[in-house]
Amino acid sequence: MKEIKLNDGKVIKMRKPKVRDMRIVGEIENEVEKEIKLISNLTNITTDELDDMDLDDYKKLQEVLASFLS
Repeated sequence: MKEIKLNDGKVIKMRKPKVRDMRIVGEIENEVEKEIKLISNLTNITTDELDDMDLDDYKKLQEVLASFLS
C-alpha cells in the first residue's frame, strides 16, 4: 500500500492491484475509463470524486498505479 499526498494535504492510500481488479476492468475498452475505474477500486474513491480531482493530483495517482503495474 502506498500513500499519496494531494496538493490540499489530504493523503490517499492506494493498495496493490489483485487479479480480481484486473478482471473487473478487463472488459472496459476505453483506456482512460479503465484507468479511472482501476484507481477507484484501489483507493476507494468514487469515479465522480476522481472526475472532480485536479489533474496534478490525478497524475500522482497515475504514477503510483504505473509503479504497481510495471
